Amino acid sequence: MDMQKFYSMCLQGNVLKAIEYLKTFKDKNDDILMLIEQYEKRFLTDNEIYEIDSDDSWVKDVLNCYLRYFRSVLINNSIGQAEHRLISSLSKLVTINQHSNLDEIELELENIFKEKGYSFLGGVTSPFRGPYIWKNTLKKEFNVSLPDGKQEVVVYFITDFLMLSWAHFATMGKHYAGGWAKPEGLYYVNNGVENIDTNSTEFQVWFLKHEAQHLSDYKNFPNLNGSNLEYRAKLIELIYNPQPYNLIEKFLNQSKNDKSIPHSYAAYSIIKQLSSLIFGQEYVYDKDQWKNIKSDYISSIASELFIKNNKSLHESGNETEGLKLPHINEWGS
Repeated sequence: MDMQKFYSMCLQGNVLKAIEYLKTFKDKNDDILMLIEQYEKRFLTDNEIYEIDSDDSWVKDVLNCYLRYFRSVLINNSIGQAEHRLISSLSKLVTINQHSNLDEIELELENIFKEKGYSFLGGVTSPFRGPYIWKNTLKKEFNVSLPDGKQEVVVYFITDFLMLSWAHFATMGKHYAGGWAKPEGLYYVNNGVENIDTNSTEFQVWFLKHEAQHLSDYKNFPNLNGSNLEYRAKLIELIYNPQPYNLIEKFLNQSKNDKSIPHSYAAYSIIKQLSSLIFGQEYVYDKDQWKNIKSDYISSIASELFIKNNKSLHESGNETEGLKLPHINEWGS
């Protein structure tokens, strides 16, 4: 039984495959049986009534439009057709016409939600659309050390969510984006935690250093594509995490050779490179093999990869969209 693998399938947009995998578990306990029932109700039937924490009928209508879109793309329907239906349904709730695109519609939605006391962030969390809608924001400043030096960053702690995009929907609320970087600063998703330990490895490395690297790259390489951004930020995690094996395990579950999913493709690229450099193999899937590798060795190899990547990007110029990943040949295999 591997629940991480199950949720990784969901986060890669393979919900139907994930349901079938869940059904293969032997000796299913009550929690697994209930989860199967929840997933079948949400994705194999079309009669779920979604719980929305608002008495505002317009807010409920908007969220239901997105929830229907999530369900559609996650059961492997055409993204293009699902977006067309999303445009059609959302355009009835705003003042602009049906021929507008989703970016224009979401700008209007942002303005209306602001009038109602909410922040709205639209756009794509690859590979699907899905907004983040929240009530409260708290601003703090931090000093972050990265390989290229220290930098001051602003962190916006955001709470009280109406929607946490498609990943939250795909995993029944178990997984969602924990934060992101925007030009004005970093956004930290606080979904119900009363006291955040800002000195923890999770906050300092997984969030702060990862997202601060994005901010640095936005400035130095403004055209860098999503896969390269995530590749570099995940290497930062490996460099600074005192227990990098935990990340290796996470990357193995997350890994997928699919360029349309930047997080998964970056994880695949890193595992592929580390497999070549550490084991002399193309790709090591066995988690037990990784357990035998010393933590400081994994971190040092990750540091070498980051330095090599840094040099290559600077040689390519600040207009580069990034390097082809994985770029194993320059290291040998």
